[in-house]
Amino acid sequence: MKNKDELEVKYPNIAKTVIILIFILGGVFLAGNLIVFYYKYTSASSENNYDLRKKVDYLTYQYVNYFKNVSKYDVADFQSYINDSAIGDIFLLKDDNKNGYKIAASSKKRMINQDFEDKSCGNIFTHNFQKDYFWAKILPENTAQVCMFVPVGEYILGLKTKVDHRITGTHDEYFFEWLVNNMALTVLLSLFGVIIALAICIFYAVKYIKEKFEYNTLKINSSEQLAELGEKLYIDPMTGLFNKSALIRDVSSYKNPKVVLIDIDDFGRMNDYYGKFACDQILVKMADLISEFAKNENMKAYCIEADRFALVEDSESFIDRYEDMVADLIDVFKGHMLSVTDEDGKDIEGIEIHSTIGFALDNDQTLRKATIALKTAKELDKDYVCYFKGLNQKDEYAAQIERSKLIQYATINNNIVPYYQPIVDGKKSIIKYECLIRILDRGDVISPNTFLDISKRIKRYADLEKQLIKKCFDELMAKDDLMLSINLSGRDMVDGDVSALVLNLLNKNNIASRVVFEIVEDEELKNVERVSNFIERVKSMGAKIAIDDFGSGYSNFSYIIKIKPDYVKIDGSIIKDIDINKDSYSIASAIVAFAKDLGIKTIAEYVHSKEIFEICKEIGIDEFQGFYIGVPKDRVL
Repeated sequence: MKNKDELEVKYPNIAKTVIILIFILGGVFLAGNLIVFYYKYTSASSENNYDLRKKVDYLTYQYVNYFKNVSKYDVADFQSYINDSAIGDIFLLKDDNKNGYKIAASSKKRMINQDFEDKSCGNIFTHNFQKDYFWAKILPENTAQVCMFVPVGEYILGLKTKVDHRITGTHDEYFFEWLVNNMALTVLLSLFGVIIALAICIFYAVKYIKEKFEYNTLKINSSEQLAELGEKLYIDPMTGLFNKSALIRDVSSYKNPKVVLIDIDDFGRMNDYYGKFACDQILVKMADLISEFAKNENMKAYCIEADRFALVEDSESFIDRYEDMVADLIDVFKGHMLSVTDEDGKDIEGIEIHSTIGFALDNDQTLRKATIALKTAKELDKDYVCYFKGLNQKDEYAAQIERSKLIQYATINNNIVPYYQPIVDGKKSIIKYECLIRILDRGDVISPNTFLDISKRIKRYADLEKQLIKKCFDELMAKDDLMLSINLSGRDMVDGDVSALVLNLLNKNNIASRVVFEIVEDEELKNVERVSNFIERVKSMGAKIAIDDFGSGYSNFSYIIKIKPDYVKIDGSIIKDIDINKDSYSIASAIVAFAKDLGIKTIAEYVHSKEIFEICKEIGIDEFQGFYIGVPKDRVL
């Protein structure tokens, strides 16, 4: 360890610091005062300056001349004169025979007939007025306070005023007085500032040196403790294994990283059931098993989440090694039984542990790829999955982003449009049209299989459906003889916005009798009560109901009986091969017979040939739809 002498050599002592500060502040003090002196001196000096005594003589004798030669010693007249033309303070004094003077006239009227007691003009009271009295005091800002008293007959005439005065240089008789008056305050203030600054600097210098000394002493004495503390930042406190920060650090530094992730299945549910106290013990025991396994495989073990561990190495080994290793891991953990105690000290025995493993061997983004592999293994209910290129969901997500932008642009710019596919009777006369959703995008017509599922995932489906419904109702309002079939899913019927829009449009416009709602099956159809309430309301307004894709999905006969639709559309998977498949023929015939018994009309979709059309007519289907009848178009015929 370095000793105190070494530290004192490294950092200057206080005495040296103070000396340096004194020199610096002294230089600042001197420079500052010289600058102020130069500024004031150049402002005050003038080669053409008149003698101060002569200036005052001139001013004073103006009044002396008037008193003697103009007013002829008339005090009243002189008083009147100085009332209007006094420069400064004018006094006309007369000896009171008591070693003092009475004021006979003055520019300050209130002082007339009073004793003259002004002591601001030097030693005037001891002056022998056999000659003129002159007194001057240099003031700051290039001015001077002057007094001049002149005997005039039995009177003394005095002038007291301030006059502009500049010095003629350093040889001027008033230079020293000017210097004291103009620089004294500056010097005192700057000296005070320097002393304060020096005191502050010394205080902080002492404090800094002391703290620096203490810091370095602590740093030297604690180097091992700091290193240990730094290592703890990369340790999981519960398990004692390296944590996620350590994993990221190590993987980024490895040339050929190999990452194996082990996730405890259903750990959240275990936590809820057994409690945190017991599950913490499970984690510790699992960590011990993984740590032991890592030692045997010459790998590093990590605990990166509450229920997730990792094994990592820097190796050029091939996949065979890791498949064998993962198989060994599965043997260790699959169905592994653990015993722990609860908070009350009671034994909990026979806790069965299962795990899922994902691993990646690529040198780039290894941890991310191992995470993808683990997620895939969980989704597929596999014991383990190794990452390969096909697992990368990045391209799929990029495609989703593009479709999301398409949907957003379409909803903002009103590019959701209905396409109309005709539905005919047995004579091929058009009865109505089914409205099919499309998106117009820069001249292209986008079909729903491109965007419909994504719209549900990004919660934009309701926006699309509302735009479509509004445009369908606009078309109905424009054509009095038009009948339209509009698709509604269970989601639409229980969604407050969509269902409210439908009910509002039906209520506002007298067109319900020309609207058929095709009920498209989805998970929300299981919410029978809410769906039934919606269906009853639209039927009460005059709209008709069709069950779409009957014969597939959730379709059942009890559901038909409950909602009592006006139409049943037989699923296209039955109709499309009815001409060659006996089972399809039999199912379609049974549906038709059942519907006729209940007074429900049937519609065949996917009628793509004349043969299928004729067979559908033969078994008694009422209406027909498909490419043989007509393709979807952007307008009705």
